Amino acid sequence: MKRINIAIAFLLFATTTFALNPSKQYASTPADFGMDYKEISIQTEDNLQLAGWFFNSKEANSSKIIIISDDGEGNMADMIEVASNFLSLGYNVITYDYRGYGKSSDFVINQKNYIYAQFEKDLNATINYVKKYHSKIKNIHLYGLGIGAGLSLAIGVNSKDVGKIIADSPYSTLEDTKKRLKEKKGLDVIVPLGFNKITFEPRYALEAKGANISIMLIAGDKDEIYSPKDIKELAKQRSSTVYIAKDATYSETFSSNKGKYFEEIKKFCK
Repeated sequence: MKRINIAIAFLLFATTTFALNPSKQYASTPADFGMDYKEISIQTEDNLQLAGWFFNSKEANSSKIIIISDDGEGNMADMIEVASNFLSLGYNVITYDYRGYGKSSDFVINQKNYIYAQFEKDLNATINYVKKYHSKIKNIHLYGLGIGAGLSLAIGVNSKDVGKIIADSPYSTLEDTKKRLKEKKGLDVIVPLGFNKITFEPRYALEAKGANISIMLIAGDKDEIYSPKDIKELAKQRSSTVYIAKDATYSETFSSNKGKYFEEIKKFCK
């Protein structure tokens, strides 16, 4: 019985790591850490409201901002520490919740789904929020993890307003990722149909768009789903800075060596 329970626990962990697992409750908020921030509401083109947190830069009159997109596991509360590191680099920061997550508008999430095409609208809405309400900000940069990394790459290179993209463990194409999850983890995930590949999948977006955007790609050297080989293939399509985190899988690229992780990002952002 003990072996069966262990196996079930492992399966649940694997599923929630690579499929959507929203939380409506915040484990913590920036207020718990004494951070300077405000709650914001972001309207999407299909009239939903996304919850977000705007963090003021530690540098007076900073004209740059980074938008952080999460991996679909939990909610934006999981990105507070990442946000704090970008604040130390002089950025204003926005974290936001996809529809169906945190305090954002309700949206039915099937946890067998790898991603929803509607999340593209959520990131675009956040970019438009910055343009509308923070006209003094001249440099919009994107950071994403997992599905957030894939979205940041595809949407970022299609946007004339984005200057830099940092993508940690992005999908390249949805179909390739679906096959890899089946082969390596035995997982059957659902991916969207009927979307524009150039605006949603990094492989095709990088072929067609964003010639002047600076890109940093990150992967863990032990990851089987978002592997260093995949990252280097994406880098061949568009000259990019590549950082491979040692002794790390997808979920450990940051935690395995936090100092090294942000030292590499700091060099890229200069």
